[in-house]
Amino acid sequence: MRSLVLSVLFLLLTAVCAHASEPITNFNVVLLQPSAIMERRVTNIDAMADYIKAVEAASREAVLASGATQAVGGFIVLAVRPGQKSKVWLDFDALLDLEIRKRITQSVKAIQPFDVTEGPVVFALKVATWDGKESRRVAPSPPEWNQVTRNGKSLEIGQLVEKVWGE
Repeated sequence: MRSLVLSVLFLLLTAVCAHASEPITNFNVVLLQPSAIMERRVTNIDAMADYIKAVEAASREAVLASGATQAVGGFIVLAVRPGQKSKVWLDFDALLDLEIRKRITQSVKAIQPFDVTEGPVVFALKVATWDGKESRRVAPSPPEWNQVTRNGKSLEIGQLVEKVWGE
């Protein structure tokens, strides 16, 4: 009987102590516009929160489905325009596996965004895949954005997003 109790105890401790690697970890949400703009443009904060949760879930499933196990930190950058249109950019600290990149982008694009008014709402999820380290950067700067700002001209983030949207 004693050995059975010890075996069960050992199994419970093993299960509690085991650390399963997560396909994606969300460290935080980075708001890329001043709060006054966000408050004016986001019509329903609960809908935005639901969208963020859906993006997190879709990203997790996308990383799992890719089959890749690359550990890297970075950002999933999102913009939502009036008319429930959205755009996603990825900005990771190392070159992200092509299959992970493709699957995250496709999965996130498929999520219906929340309603916004007056212009785009831009934010990012600071994430890491497979227990990668959190990026040291405070904010993202996707390569597509850098092409627009190369001439040294500073743009408000909403204007920058409109320039690179590319429809």
